[in-house]
Amino acid sequence: MKRILLHADAPELTVETVDEATTESLDAVARRYHAVIPADHMGGPPVLSDGISVAFLTTDYNSFERLRRLDLPGDLLFQPSAVARLDLLRAGRRTLVTTREIKEGQLITEADIGEVVGGLGVGTEMRAQMVGRTALYDMAEGAAVDFGFLSEDPTGGNRTGPADRAGDGSNRTGEVL
Repeated sequence: MKRILLHADAPELTVETVDEATTESLDAVARRYHAVIPADHMGGPPVLSDGISVAFLTTDYNSFERLRRLDLPGDLLFQPSAVARLDLLRAGRRTLVTTREIKEGQLITEADIGEVVGGLGVGTEMRAQMVGRTALYDMAEGAAVDFGFLSEDPTGGNRTGPADRAGDGSNRTGEVL
C-alpha cells in the first residue's frame, strides 16, 4: 500500500506518515486507479478481485491514521478537509506550557514557561507577552499557557478571576480592580 497526501489547495501541509505528497488534483490522481473508494467511515477493507487497482480516499486525519495501519488492498489517498488541515497545522505548531507547578497569584517568569510541539497553548511567538503576568489559577506542570489563565496586565495589575478575591469575605471574583 502506498500512502499519498493530496494537497493541491494547501501545499504547505505535510504528514510524516505518507510515501508521496502531490499537488495534483484528486481527478488526476484518480486516473491511476480503476476505482477510488471513499473510506472515512469504512469498517474494514472490501474484498476485491485480482487485477483491480483501487485507492481508498479519506479526508479525516483520524481515519487516515486508522486506515494506514490496515493491510488495504490498494493505496490510501489523504485529501485533508478544512478540519484535518487545522489538526495538522496544530500538530506541528510549537506552543507554550508551564515548566513547573504555578500557584494562583504567582508572577510568571521566563523559567516558568517551556515549549512543546502540538500543544494547546498559545504559540511560542507570544512568550514575551506571557512573562510578567500573574497566574489567575493554579496550573500544573506541563499545563498549556493561555491568556485565560493569566492576568490581562503584563505587570500583574488589572486582574480578574480567583486571584482578585478580597480578604474581607466578599468574594468579588471576576471584578476588575
